[in-house]
Amino acid sequence: MIYLGKAPYRISLLGGGSDLDWFVEKESFGISLGYALNKYSYAVINRLPSISSYGILNYSIRETYCDPKEITHPLIREGIKYFKNLGLIELSSYGFASGGSGLGGSSSFLLSLLAALHISQSIEYSSSLLAHIASEIEINILSKPIGRQDQYISSEGGINAFKFKRSGDVSKLSISREKRTVITRIIDSLYLIPSNKTRPADKVLNSLKDNPSSIRYFKMIREIANSFINCDEKRDAYLEEKFHESVRQSWEIKSKMTNVMDEKLKEQFALLNKIPNNWIRLLGAGSGGYFLICPKESPEIFRQRLFDKGFNVFFKASLSNQGVSSMHF
Repeated sequence: MIYLGKAPYRISLLGGGSDLDWFVEKESFGISLGYALNKYSYAVINRLPSISSYGILNYSIRETYCDPKEITHPLIREGIKYFKNLGLIELSSYGFASGGSGLGGSSSFLLSLLAALHISQSIEYSSSLLAHIASEIEINILSKPIGRQDQYISSEGGINAFKFKRSGDVSKLSISREKRTVITRIIDSLYLIPSNKTRPADKVLNSLKDNPSSIRYFKMIREIANSFINCDEKRDAYLEEKFHESVRQSWEIKSKMTNVMDEKLKEQFALLNKIPNNWIRLLGAGSGGYFLICPKESPEIFRQRLFDKGFNVFFKASLSNQGVSSMHF
């Protein structure tokens, strides 16, 4: 029997950075608003017969193992080790983007793997449970200097806001129907443009952790997210402009932080900024990945402007209402 795990990538809209575990421990809480992207990671598992001599792992390379402790890929190693007496498996993985894209690819992959492993063991799970397990593996076992928004936004699907508290406690925040309507409409106009530059997110995040100004910046970003999520306004036009202004303010702060933008990225940003837009921001920790842009003009005109500027690769940043899932066949 074949077991398939599937998990979306994620787009962070507001509050990103304040979810980092080290920030939460120092400043009591973080807040994040984001959505699941209609692009996915897949993990396909075949449980091998007990007489098999070794397991087979196919990702960017091919790896064999006899003991899970021998596995080179850290996420696969710890995902398999989480299950006792699993036996040997054959794994193949597929995805829209690799780690370092700013789309939460590593967390998306780990969630898809955990979902496939759970169903292969006939173990029931919830999206929040998988998000918690994935967070613990990445943060506490592998000591990654990351936060928990990637795992929770991806696992839940749709548009969600979360509050991150000490000791890994995460709660979902309420988003009003009016805000959800506005955000959904805005998402429908968003595009992703690759910078064609990947980066090790851990290195960027470690540099932020070591910079004394980071806490002050993240507190400002957290307050902007908190102000939008908790505002009582219901007027559509007001909420739309407040959302756009919140993203613009957050990006202005983030763009000043250490190692977020280098000269190549600044050149690309300046070129994109010549196209009429509500805002542009670089996703993820910075230093590479994807630009997210909210154009002011129709899709046809916007796409032509991208071509005219030399941007030949781009994608709709469409919403996925499906979170982590699994099936067997």
